[in-house]
Amino acid sequence: MKFIENLRAFCFEDDKRELFRHCEAFAGRIKSRGIKELEIYLNDAFCFYAAFFGSLMAGAVPTVLQKPIFDPQKIHVRDENFTDFLNFDEDIALELDENAKFFLQTSGSSAKSKIIEKSLDEMIKESLYLAEELKFSPGEVFFSSVSHQHMFGLTFKVFLPLVLGAKVIAKELNYPEIILDVDLKDHIFITSPVLLQTLVQSPRAANLKLLKGIVCAGSALKNELRDELTRLCDARTIEIYGSTETGVVARNLGDGLKIFSKVDAGLDEREALNVRSPWCKFFQTNDWARIDSDRLILKGRMDRIIKLNDKRVSLESVESRLLESGIVKDCYCGMHPNFKRVAALLVLNEKGLAKFRRNGKKGVVSELTSLLRSEFKNNIRYFRIVSDLGRNKQGKFEKSRFEGLLFDDASLKWSDEGSDGQKYKFSAVMDVGLKIFTDHFPNLPLLPGFMQLDFVFRLASVAGLNLNGASRIENLKFTKFVRPNDRLSVWFEKKNEKLYFEIFCNGERCSLGRISCE
Repeated sequence: MKFIENLRAFCFEDDKRELFRHCEAFAGRIKSRGIKELEIYLNDAFCFYAAFFGSLMAGAVPTVLQKPIFDPQKIHVRDENFTDFLNFDEDIALELDENAKFFLQTSGSSAKSKIIEKSLDEMIKESLYLAEELKFSPGEVFFSSVSHQHMFGLTFKVFLPLVLGAKVIAKELNYPEIILDVDLKDHIFITSPVLLQTLVQSPRAANLKLLKGIVCAGSALKNELRDELTRLCDARTIEIYGSTETGVVARNLGDGLKIFSKVDAGLDEREALNVRSPWCKFFQTNDWARIDSDRLILKGRMDRIIKLNDKRVSLESVESRLLESGIVKDCYCGMHPNFKRVAALLVLNEKGLAKFRRNGKKGVVSELTSLLRSEFKNNIRYFRIVSDLGRNKQGKFEKSRFEGLLFDDASLKWSDEGSDGQKYKFSAVMDVGLKIFTDHFPNLPLLPGFMQLDFVFRLASVAGLNLNGASRIENLKFTKFVRPNDRLSVWFEKKNEKLYFEIFCNGERCSLGRISCE
């Protein structure tokens, strides 16, 4: 069956509008207006399918964007103006040339985003191969937490179900509570290790039991997470390695990465991987690798390889070692911009956080440097504890954020807990990345009294109270220590030219006072 016939017969599981009719309506309007190229950014999957395939049917060349940043010189289609490109009355001869070209945007996580040329023929060949090689079937229902505007989502949520004649849930499902409400029998989940980690930690994780398959990409799937998924459900878990430029290259079914049979992989003089396949003419990657028959061992990205003591070392190997410590949940390493040393951003797990609260940053760093010393000597000297790295949905960390997280102080997110115009209540979690914890008190991280007072003045200002006449603190009492990750609640009211305040730490009063405003 020709691809266009598959497209004609396709319908979503959760959207009963006629997709092919909308493709024709979009194509007719594009062709009648003489549009030859356009940019597409559509979160709605139904609209995306219609605009993407409608453009190709009209002979136009679409560029699929990952962010809604448009070229003002080009026509652009977005969720807000999609219906402007539909005309169901057009009667124009249309066809779908399988050699049609389109462009995809790379994620830009490690460098500036690039625009990559692809063809409909390449995508069809890749999807037909995946359908046979990985033994997917038409009776399966595909759903995704990743965008159809990324290469991974485009391959597995758009083209693979189309060549199979399978169903797709149009809505992007990226919250555990929504996913776990779905009847997952015969469902294939297209996702990332980041969301899978959140799913297995849900109290309702047992609802994954009937899930038939998981396909993930974006970052490495850790063995511990794969084991937990195996314990929770019978789903076949497939980890995919590839990129926008290469398409799929290798898969891991639990026995390590194996290169797909139709992919010709090699190494250049730097030991960087290069790839050729029916869906990729040739591409030289920036991934340091080793090939052993059909096995692919990735050692890290070439731009993340440094010289330490005249030895090539991947920063990813440093990160792996840190994750083995048992106290680190996530981390990212880079070169310190001011010194020729490695700096590490650390997100602590529960055990690490307990150690930090008890022994301070110095205790955490002492344990980590002891672990690293045998392999990396004293080259890892700079550590920054943060609450979160802010990885994207694919689990990738944007290098451009490294220096900001390394140097900037954490900011507190205060929330109003029921102020009524007379009495005010605000609360916030004391971020582990506050420099008062990590730099000023490295042995025992405590929030000093002067900062608690500062919170009172700042929040009173936010509430619109005039404290310009504040002259003296008439009463002040501290009763409890405040440590990293504690929740602080600040209550205050102004009456008779005095500001009365109480501060609670995890529900227990830790300070109170009275300030004269005369």
